[in-house]
Amino acid sequence: MQLSYLSETPGIGGTLKNAPEDFIVEEVCEDGTILELDKLIERSGETNETEEQKWKEGKFTHFILQKTNWSTADAIREIARRLHISQTRFNFAGTKDKNAITTQLVSVFGVPPEQVRELGIKDITINGAWPASEKVELGALLGNRFRIKVSGITSKNPEESEKTVARIYEEVGGKFPNYFGEQRFGSTRKNTHIVGKFIITGDFEGAVMEYLASSEGEINNEAKAARKELAENKNFRTALTNFPKHLRLERSMLAHLAEEPDDYIGSLRRLPRNILLMFVHAFQSMLFNEMLSERIRESGKEIEPEEGEHLEDGSVIGKLIGYETETNEREEGVLQRYGIRRSNFRIKAISEISSKGSWRPLFAQLKDFEFSKNSKDVAVGRTDFSFNKNTETFTFSLPAGSYATMALREFIDAKKDIG
Repeated sequence: MQLSYLSETPGIGGTLKNAPEDFIVEEVCEDGTILELDKLIERSGETNETEEQKWKEGKFTHFILQKTNWSTADAIREIARRLHISQTRFNFAGTKDKNAITTQLVSVFGVPPEQVRELGIKDITINGAWPASEKVELGALLGNRFRIKVSGITSKNPEESEKTVARIYEEVGGKFPNYFGEQRFGSTRKNTHIVGKFIITGDFEGAVMEYLASSEGEINNEAKAARKELAENKNFRTALTNFPKHLRLERSMLAHLAEEPDDYIGSLRRLPRNILLMFVHAFQSMLFNEMLSERIRESGKEIEPEEGEHLEDGSVIGKLIGYETETNEREEGVLQRYGIRRSNFRIKAISEISSKGSWRPLFAQLKDFEFSKNSKDVAVGRTDFSFNKNTETFTFSLPAGSYATMALREFIDAKKDIG
């Protein structure tokens, strides 16, 4: 569905992510430290001996991962392969965009810092590694800082586009609908929410076949052909031979199904818990987007708390629906459209991915917002940042869990055919 906008003013046009270097994301840690691009962070005052001793005591290594055109999952998978360990040993605060240059803090268990520093992987840089006593927890970040170039804007000159952006910023009050962005639904195939719906409704065969056999959006030709063949003949043993080696998770599921072709739950259990949770959360996210869009269509930015909601820092905190969520008539209507009940989020067959529900602000605030014609001070020290006519750069910070693409759609999109 077309998600509603806060602003009615047509945006400046243009496109995002024409190249990874045009979309820069720097993680902001809980202590306020910005993991700046290309900046090495070292823990001073430690000799090799003291570092080794600290690592032996805690067994965790924290490191700064800088990646270009890698999804977080794929980058971790490749690092795990190079280190000859399971990717389940890694933890991070949040996933980052694929078609971008990003930084983030990652932890790994059982690998000393020196081994991490010695990694040599194309388009992956380790900007520091040190011993730690605990893993990086999911959500343990303040937010992210963005520098994003928009190409091909339709405004006639920079002054016109600056006026348009200023008008929209004032119109929305420096905030935007806190929709989940497209990467929540998969980096390429965009079907994680579909898998999630199958799981939630107890159709585990449907979930397995959607994850393994759906070829829509698949960019690897070998993988696309293998998925299509599996969809047509449902021969798991043949699929295990055909699926490319880099699809390790899929191959693990297929290996199970080749021996137990009717055990779809067992096949899903071959996936890490965080991947299974991702499916459930993706479907919850889609529901959140639809419900928020409906409310904006009705009330604009003057949304008042409904039954069961509350205000936090002036923003309405909305619901991510789970089995414990108290729903109102509107929310029940959306659930009914998908044939879902709240109780479906209690997933008895895989209880560890059940979701009782959660909360999310309906709007997010743009902080340190700047908009300017591209100039060389936008990407100091970088030679790969491109400069073309009709390009502008947005710079801003967002709280953890908010999506830059959802902020920029207010300033870029034409806003046509919105009902």
